Amino acid sequence: MIPAALGLGAVVALAGCSAGQITETDTQVAAVNGGSGEAKQVAVRNATLSFPTGGAFYRAGSSAPLELVLSNEGPNDKLVQVTSPYAASAQVSGTSDLPSHTAVHATGPSAQSASAGQRTVQITLNGLKQDITPGVTIPVTFVFAQAGQITVQVPIGEDHNPRPEHGSPVPGGHQSGGGH
Repeated sequence: MIPAALGLGAVVALAGCSAGQITETDTQVAAVNGGSGEAKQVAVRNATLSFPTGGAFYRAGSSAPLELVLSNEGPNDKLVQVTSPYAASAQVSGTSDLPSHTAVHATGPSAQSASAGQRTVQITLNGLKQDITPGVTIPVTFVFAQAGQITVQVPIGEDHNPRPEHGSPVPGGHQSGGGH
């Protein structure tokens, strides 16, 4: 009898923790590093600048490829332009058509290779007007034929190369010591 009473008490206590009419999760967004935005039924998801291959930041005058996903849940559309006030120009090559109920992946040079059958586009910001460092986001505007424009705040993405762990060989043949 006592275990049944304890069980019933636990059920009643836990029922008080239910979400009710107002939840905390209804306003949460996905935990991704990149910027996201949408217009009508077209969305830009997880937009980042590819991690720089020659250092930890992009120098003024250099080019920065974008990594992101474009998704379309509405009628056929097409990416017609990409701009940023931080770049002199942007180049779009590959698949710019966005058929209904599809996704197109933009991959940079450091990203994992695209899966077989995956639709891809390459988007590069050229002639950066200032240094772009980690932690800084820049506005990038994507213009679609039907959905209109979507402006997204875009950070530098993660480094796809594995970081060396403590005790791993480092260039030059030396290893880090214990520190005791």
